[in-house]
Amino acid sequence: MLKFDPNLRWLFTELPMAERYAAASQAGFKGVEVAFPYDYKASELNTILKNNDLSLVQILAPFDWDGGERGLGALPGREQEFRASIEAAIEFAVQVGKPMIHVMPGNITVGLNREHCLDLFKKNLAWAAEHAAKEGITLILEPCCAARFPDFLYHRIGEGVDVIRELGYQNIKLCFDTFHIQMEEGAITPKLIEAFPYIGHIQVGNVPGRHEPGTGEIFFPYLFSQIEKLGWDKWIGCEYTPSGPTLETLAWGAPYGIGTPKKI
Repeated sequence: MLKFDPNLRWLFTELPMAERYAAASQAGFKGVEVAFPYDYKASELNTILKNNDLSLVQILAPFDWDGGERGLGALPGREQEFRASIEAAIEFAVQVGKPMIHVMPGNITVGLNREHCLDLFKKNLAWAAEHAAKEGITLILEPCCAARFPDFLYHRIGEGVDVIRELGYQNIKLCFDTFHIQMEEGAITPKLIEAFPYIGHIQVGNVPGRHEPGTGEIFFPYLFSQIEKLGWDKWIGCEYTPSGPTLETLAWGAPYGIGTPKKI
């Protein structure tokens, strides 16, 4: 059976962050992902996870998201900050169950050379992969659609595959996000099959609106059947904006033991 985890930056936002872990557990989830968990000490978060019988699936290496940044990995002149952020993320991850660390390249703004930035990203990513491998930690890359991230380094799933294949590190994997792929390219199932050997994480969100399965154009029952057919046994992250109160929008998860079906 497929196993799902909510991204607590997106789901259960009716509650303060401190209460979202328990809410996720009570809804039947066994894992969570949290973009920036650093407001807690690692020991405190570890206690919260254990008390709620949760695994931490994924985190981001720290940077200034609220200030508009979308990562540091491809930005010239930010190499030392990038390394410090990776070191901080690895140190934190080791204490909370070794979740995957999402490494974001950043926005390639006017005045930056995209090819130069891509080369720098590969160099920085290789350094990060070597350090993460010492702790048995996987790094993930996620191409993001131009509609939401117009200045991002890469937008198409094949661009992420190219980076992974060129570098050749076993602990660098793709995050296959259905929202971004459908928005940028479409043909989700063929893209899934083609990229499957390189995928380390899957995230779901529908199009348009980035709401839960059942609200848009992606027919998730079929997609989930294909993911199962491929033998996927890792996590699938719920990274979407619920169209209503979170518990009322989890009817799609009933076959997988999560959520409260909507009353008819």
